[in-house]
Amino acid sequence: MKQFLTVLKFELNNYFKNKSFILTTVLLMVLAAGIIAVPGIIMSNDISFGSGGEKENETETVALYDADGSIEDPDSFAAAMGMNIKWMECTDKSMLEDAVNDGKAEAGFIVEDLLHYTYVVENRSMTDTLEAAFSQAAASVYRAQILEEQGLNAAEIETLYQTQPEYETQILGKDSAGNYAYTYILIMILYFLLIFYGQMIATSVTSEKSNRAIEILVTSVDSNSLIFGKVFAGAIAGLIQCVLILGSAVGAYQIFRESWGGLLDSVLQIPVPVWVTFATFGMMGYLLYAFCFGMLGALVSKTEDISKAAMPVTMIYLISFFIAIYGMNDSDGILMRVASFVPFTSNNGMLIRVAMGSVETWEIIISGLILAVSCVAAGILAAKIFRFGTLMYGNPVKFSTALKKIREK
Repeated sequence: MKQFLTVLKFELNNYFKNKSFILTTVLLMVLAAGIIAVPGIIMSNDISFGSGGEKENETETVALYDADGSIEDPDSFAAAMGMNIKWMECTDKSMLEDAVNDGKAEAGFIVEDLLHYTYVVENRSMTDTLEAAFSQAAASVYRAQILEEQGLNAAEIETLYQTQPEYETQILGKDSAGNYAYTYILIMILYFLLIFYGQMIATSVTSEKSNRAIEILVTSVDSNSLIFGKVFAGAIAGLIQCVLILGSAVGAYQIFRESWGGLLDSVLQIPVPVWVTFATFGMMGYLLYAFCFGMLGALVSKTEDISKAAMPVTMIYLISFFIAIYGMNDSDGILMRVASFVPFTSNNGMLIRVAMGSVETWEIIISGLILAVSCVAAGILAAKIFRFGTLMYGNPVKFSTALKKIREK
């Protein structure tokens, strides 16, 4: 235990004294906070404009050429558009086009009738809503005219079409649609945590092997303490980094919550059972893959060979990840049920079933025990291969060859 704690402390110091690690953490914290804060500031400005501010009261000058007089009352038509418009009435198309070209009008409409018109604008922006508002108002006025010709009250019919049934939804189990967002986010967090720190553990092992430092370590420290110390240090560093990044996002949201209008409440209000499953199965799944990355890192002597050596483990996790993404559409399907008991997929599978589907307590317990036993077995195997592989130099050692040599001993 003393050797394990020594290795753990040493590896954690390497993480927390690493400038790139600290810089990455700070940048990701700022990015996470910015993703929440910037839209919040924008929406806050929109709200201030929308509550009687300058932008809402701004009047637009719009040219209009309506030869047949299809628009009887332009002011009422502007009200139907929901915009403050000052109409510049033109006598022909050329006059309208000149007004738009000279900047006297922001845009213009050449109206044949209420169902046929030409929108004239010099440069159309991405946020241009004038044409859509005009089209909606024209359709509304046209319907009203036809209904009046038939002796029908347009306002009553409009009210009738806008009437919607009142209903309530009673969910006895899980709200899969409502829980999809935060489940997806948690799956993505596990993905980046495992891929990033798994590669870092493999790189750490290979680097020590390439500079021969591993020879001193394996002769003075037990291989179990070495591999377990490295893996647990990566888990702790990753957890701390994850908490800091998520904490900055949550903190920024609390500041700008009113600007967001509580839009992200459903994403951040994650039930306790889901958090417990995420922490338990996520951490055990991380340890399982981290041990695999560590043992494969010990089988190569050059850092440039890590990607090739770790590819099998990376592919297994990518398959697990895609199974999880696909399985989120059917959390109670046979695919997710099987995946929640397979060690290499249960960290994602069981999280999805707890968050979005139906799962019995005994299933969670059995799946957790299988994953825990798999982690211990992977750790023991990693320690043996770690001791064997770190003393083998030259070309990368195949995993099957390492297993064979271990059996012979």
